[in-house]
Amino acid sequence: MQHEPWFHLPAAATTGLLLAVWTVPAVDRRAPLQASEVEARKFLADLREEILRHPGVGHSLLGRMDTDPRSRFDFKILASQHFALVGNFTRYMELLLLNAPDSEAKCWLAKVLVDEYGERSEGEDHAQLYMHFMHAAGVNPGTELDFPLHPEVVHFIREHYRICTQEPFLVGLGALGPGHEWAIPAMFTHAVAGLRKAGFREDEIAYWTCHQEQDQDHGAWLEEALARLCTSEEARAQIRKGALLSLDARERFWWGVLDKIATEKTKATMPFATPSTAGSEATQPTLRELRAKWRVVAELRESPAR
Repeated sequence: MQHEPWFHLPAAATTGLLLAVWTVPAVDRRAPLQASEVEARKFLADLREEILRHPGVGHSLLGRMDTDPRSRFDFKILASQHFALVGNFTRYMELLLLNAPDSEAKCWLAKVLVDEYGERSEGEDHAQLYMHFMHAAGVNPGTELDFPLHPEVVHFIREHYRICTQEPFLVGLGALGPGHEWAIPAMFTHAVAGLRKAGFREDEIAYWTCHQEQDQDHGAWLEEALARLCTSEEARAQIRKGALLSLDARERFWWGVLDKIATEKTKATMPFATPSTAGSEATQPTLRELRAKWRVVAELRESPAR
């Protein structure tokens, strides 16, 4: 199943992407670190710890899956909301790639995009992998785009498009880099434990397990890229800002998912009861409606003459 992109990369940008994949600078581990790189590495180590302690990564919905197992029905509701994030991630990265200041800055983004397009998942992009999980959780094929999305899900998507198009490049890199690639392995470790307890087979959760492996690689590539980019106080502040903006939105997203699960379980188990959120779905857009409504474009902006 192919997914129609919301916008098309210009040929020049696509060429730049392919070139970037094959021109990743080698890192000589034998060379002594410069003082600026030592400072950068210390910043990155501290940032990684801050990310792992963030409530968006250690949210109770995830952290309690070992002690408070979730049902397949719960994961069906989670999937109906989470798919909207999965289906937009590559588009954030493509936009950020276009705004990267030089080829070196594009290298990490390009390498990750190749994986997102299916390089290490037998040609299936990650949205397709996720659909297999959705179907195993009980979502009917063809309805993946038709679930009303909690406002916090829509906020997460809108906030990341804003970050990748309106904030400085390093803020966007902080959001998609540390804010995603360093956070996801920790989050997905909890999720995979819960999925296995709920009885999913390994082939049904391939999306989740492949990210545990691939995002470890992505995180390592990212650290090498950031070590060269975050050698000033301003650069480090922008990277941290982006990571925290993303994680703050992530925490709100998990609360939205938890709210959805509670609402849908109430409707399923107590059809005679009226949930406190009754009627709210009427105003909640589906992913299909968002795709019809939103147009994400790369535009030319000229600075005024000096």
